[in-house]
Amino acid sequence: MLVVANSLDQETFDRFVIHRVVKINQGVLFNFISLGNEAKVEIAFSRTTVLQNRFIPNPYGYSRIKPAVRINELIAYYYNVRSSNYFFPGEKDQYWEITFVDSGTLHTTIEDHKYQLTSNQMILYAPGQFHRQNTTNEACSYLTIIIDLETNLDNQKKLVNTVFEIDRDSRAAIETFVKSNDQKSAYDRDLMIIALEKIIINLLKKGEKSLSKVASTPMQQRFENELLNEILLYINENIYTAFNIEELCAQFGISRSSLQSLFRNNLSIAPKEYVSSLKLEKSKLLIKESKFTISEIATMLGFSTIHYFSRRFKQEFGLTPTEYANKIL
Repeated sequence: MLVVANSLDQETFDRFVIHRVVKINQGVLFNFISLGNEAKVEIAFSRTTVLQNRFIPNPYGYSRIKPAVRINELIAYYYNVRSSNYFFPGEKDQYWEITFVDSGTLHTTIEDHKYQLTSNQMILYAPGQFHRQNTTNEACSYLTIIIDLETNLDNQKKLVNTVFEIDRDSRAAIETFVKSNDQKSAYDRDLMIIALEKIIINLLKKGEKSLSKVASTPMQQRFENELLNEILLYINENIYTAFNIEELCAQFGISRSSLQSLFRNNLSIAPKEYVSSLKLEKSKLLIKESKFTISEIATMLGFSTIHYFSRRFKQEFGLTPTEYANKIL
């Protein structure tokens, strides 16, 4: 990776993966970072070239893309159906344990702290955490999963002593986990582990914030899906029209809060953010076509000014529209 800059301010550093000959102009600061275990760089320069060493105040490196969560082994999993007034006196284990309540209410105590889980909620017990479980006046069905989980200490702290409400994405992952258990393919066990890793990553991303809820009935879910599809179709068909969220609500006869919930519950994104991201993706296609100027594209897509468009484009993709145009050209 080639790192270039005009000053020693690390905020101004630009990085490029080298896969062809690169010419570096006079006066430009540069250095190289190996993306693998080793790399070889060949540099050619004229006899009059003078290379000078400049030292930055703090270390600068490349953040490698490595998993923050890894499940080394799926130890055990089983579905529990407990009657009312069930009591489990407690245990602690060397592995992580996941409890996901499918129906009913489950009470659990973790080292003298009491928690209550209802349908579509999950809790994780860390290795060495003593925990008890019981039901009261109603039966409860829940899934228990024991795993060898590897993650850093900060993530571990985020996962324990919290009742998580599962969003749609994680619920789908749970269904994938259960479905893969019934299959015969040699790779279904891998799918089970991947599904669990996805659930844990979702929990870490959301933290203790309230997650989007699953529709309470199949009929409600069908209604939400049909309404959402109509709204998304309308947005796509009117992508070149400047409209705001209030106008979108009026078009479909729903309140702003209902629209927000619809997008949050199904897409995990606010309506305004969805529209903005869609417009920015469309702008990339228009830039590639090279039929319009950057200013014309900003106007076509309803951005108030070209400066606002450029700022949002860079926030989304890491470079300005002009830099993107120069790169693809």
